[in-house]
Amino acid sequence: MMLGDWRQRLLALRDRLFGEHSATDPLDEVEVPTDEVAPPGPTELPAERLPSPTEVLSSVSRTSGQVPEQLSDPASKKSKVARKEKTVDPSPKNGRRSVQKPTPVANVKRLVVGAGRAAKRLVAEHNEKRGGDGLRQHGARSTGRDQVFLNLGIDFGTNFTKVCFRDVGTEDSFLVTFDATSADEALLPSIVAVDKKGTLYTADQAPRGAVLVPYLKMRLAESPIGEDLPVVDGVDLGSKEAICALASWFLARVLSRSQEWIRKHERDRLRNRTPVWSANIGVPVEHYDSEAIDTFRRVLGISWIWVANARLPKTVGEAVSTYRRDVHRLEGEVSDFHAVPEIAAAVQSFVMSREAVAGIYVYFDIGGGTVDGVAFKFLNHHGERRVNFYSGKVSPLGISALASALGSRSPRDIDDKKLKRLISNGNFEVLGGFEHRVRQLVGEVVITAKRKDGRNWQEDAIQDQDARKTIRHLGGLDRKKMTPLVVFLGGGGAPSAWYQTAISSTYDKFQHFANQIPPYQLVEVAAPRDLDMRGLASSDFRRFAISYGLSIPFGEGPEVGLPSQFADAEPLPVRQNRVADYLDSKDAYD
Repeated sequence: MMLGDWRQRLLALRDRLFGEHSATDPLDEVEVPTDEVAPPGPTELPAERLPSPTEVLSSVSRTSGQVPEQLSDPASKKSKVARKEKTVDPSPKNGRRSVQKPTPVANVKRLVVGAGRAAKRLVAEHNEKRGGDGLRQHGARSTGRDQVFLNLGIDFGTNFTKVCFRDVGTEDSFLVTFDATSADEALLPSIVAVDKKGTLYTADQAPRGAVLVPYLKMRLAESPIGEDLPVVDGVDLGSKEAICALASWFLARVLSRSQEWIRKHERDRLRNRTPVWSANIGVPVEHYDSEAIDTFRRVLGISWIWVANARLPKTVGEAVSTYRRDVHRLEGEVSDFHAVPEIAAAVQSFVMSREAVAGIYVYFDIGGGTVDGVAFKFLNHHGERRVNFYSGKVSPLGISALASALGSRSPRDIDDKKLKRLISNGNFEVLGGFEHRVRQLVGEVVITAKRKDGRNWQEDAIQDQDARKTIRHLGGLDRKKMTPLVVFLGGGGAPSAWYQTAISSTYDKFQHFANQIPPYQLVEVAAPRDLDMRGLASSDFRRFAISYGLSIPFGEGPEVGLPSQFADAEPLPVRQNRVADYLDSKDAYD
């Protein structure tokens, strides 16, 4: 068969696939010489999403207590590359076509026909699944405009919710300030208000007399804080189903308000481009590594469906019934709303920086309602980063909880100055008991990690610096010569001298030096260069560290290992002091 016959067949196939008056001719991308032809150019289509954030590894070493440190996953690498390719402009520069490697004529049919079928199938699937704003909507059609991929990072805090978004193409993140001029005003209270008729409101829009439902996140994890909730419009607000429905409604409002704010303030970014949305939300490591994660994922999925269909319930009764109905839709829906361990997001700016050194670290997020603590091992093998969480614990010990224990009438509105005043005038026994509970949390996080890691942290170079075997002398180990254990502090309560003292004093009170643990060094995570604080002070980054990390698209951060994947290491043999025992060597002293 001659080359002209092949071209006629390809033209006929083109007409069948794309229509007789197609604006783009696949054969225009192929320059046919006498005996060779170049392959078609790349087709810009949304990449497939990554699978679940972590997969439990089956093999656990009983001697080291660690999962084999597999630092890379080929599928993960492909997904990262595909995600970046989504925003690459395939159009030629200066009107010139890029020179492509010639392909034998025998491959023309396979290349063109295969590309045409794949493109048509993927475009059809994409248009069916996603509406104009990139959310899954059946029957929606493509607008024909370019796309911009935006990922929302939602820090669903116990007291307040913070939001960042990231332009996946430019790899820059931005705070969503909701027109605030200060960090306090940029925080959304994590509260749903319900009036007497059952109508739902956010806290800033609630009418007088409405019932407030605070601490939604802790209630989802079945660790409620505060008083019991009443029955409104025939619905028990404190029931699990009602809490799930209210949390879905609140997160749907956060999603929709964030999108509205971005459309208003990012007009240049969105001009002639269709936004394709995705989002991540933070969950405490302790809850992420438990059965509670299923509840969080259902709540996230329902909120995503409600926003995608622009159908938010108006009353608590409608929210509960709609939630109950839409739960059955989750398996058939594609959701780009993912749960991510909070402090994995909080340390994102640290572990992805060039200055980050592999080793053992501890992080405490001091929030309004809770203190969330983790200890983790950071690994970096030729740029392949991994964070292994050895321990995680969250407790209702945040600044609002402390203020409430000290008798504050408005604990949710507490700030650093008010907290200092309460502490200075507070009951000594109440403060002592609260401080002991903070130390217990710190001790459990640190000792659990030490037990799983199994090494002598005082002697081993756990930050990959000079080996600590050289710092032993006759009297034991000199703590002044040790590289300290870095303890990161984040959250709104990080600047509090009271919390800093409570955490640092754990070292001596719980005798951590005798447990082969070096002294603590308390530090804050610095603001990353790719985050636009929108006029807020860089010192406020501590409050937005989690939302920034969550703005990184799902799967593009380091690999994560969860506490349940790591068993306790076998205890090391006890090292004998170099000073000889007198009874065993009395002749040396005679």
